[in-house]
Amino acid sequence: MIQGNIKVIDAVSNKAVPLPVTPGTSLLATNSFQFLNELNIDRLYMSACEMPEVIVREHLLTLQLSPQHLFETWEDGQLKQIHKGVGSVTLAPAGFRFRGRWDRDVEILILTLKPAAIRGASSRRLIAKCAAQLHDTNQTELVRCTGRLDSQIWHLGLALEAEFKEGNPNCRYFWESLTNALALRVLKQYSAKEPKIQHYCGGLSPHQLRRTIEYINDNLATHLSLNVLAAMLGMSPYYFERLFKQSVGCTPHQYILQRRIERAKQLLRTTQLSIMEIAFQVGCKNHSHFSKLFRKLTGISPRTYRNSL
Repeated sequence: MIQGNIKVIDAVSNKAVPLPVTPGTSLLATNSFQFLNELNIDRLYMSACEMPEVIVREHLLTLQLSPQHLFETWEDGQLKQIHKGVGSVTLAPAGFRFRGRWDRDVEILILTLKPAAIRGASSRRLIAKCAAQLHDTNQTELVRCTGRLDSQIWHLGLALEAEFKEGNPNCRYFWESLTNALALRVLKQYSAKEPKIQHYCGGLSPHQLRRTIEYINDNLATHLSLNVLAAMLGMSPYYFERLFKQSVGCTPHQYILQRRIERAKQLLRTTQLSIMEIAFQVGCKNHSHFSKLFRKLTGISPRTYRNSL
């Protein structure tokens, strides 16, 4: 019997149980990934069944991957019938209580976000940190949402899953950028309070931009971090990315990739280092990732580039 990694509270026994919680049923299959204990990604294939009343422990963001089906849910004593199809998004916030039934086998992607306050660690939780980026640390309570089309969350969720499946080839910066974007989108769209968004314009100051670019160039071989770059300038990742793009014309992630390839081209021209050694020197984790990135940005492979000189 296959059991999932997502745990909910059985409303009768008050015990933590895995999805699905109906006795005698199990998942058809499951894939699971975790990012820094802040975000879990689970792709579940679940057989048709009825789920008894449960209480959600963490924020569960569900992306529907299978064709349209009927989902019946009992919430606050009322029956709701929801027709879900590919692309629909459902949010069950931590503490939400419901029971449900679906009429056919389904495939879903569940993104599990930790609530802001767990065991006194609120300041370190992704939701809390992103609320602080929006300059409202009280904006962490989320509301129930059923079957809504949200293309941004849909694409972010699939991009995060693909990144983990491929072994995180795009470095720590890319993970942080995607997870921050996901949490910020959730707060903006599904917060119980109206978000107070502060807007900045004009880009980074010349000193800030020079310092950022120098740091990036000096650390291309390392796992550059969005959070570190933002903290270095004393601002949130949310605003750092926007101000950087206003100044440079591309996102920090795109700029880092461009600089890595420019450094790689220089090393291919001026040294006899192997392609593997060059890959490591520009922050790529393996030969395959480096070759794919080089070809994507230049149209040719590193070997072809070196042989053409």
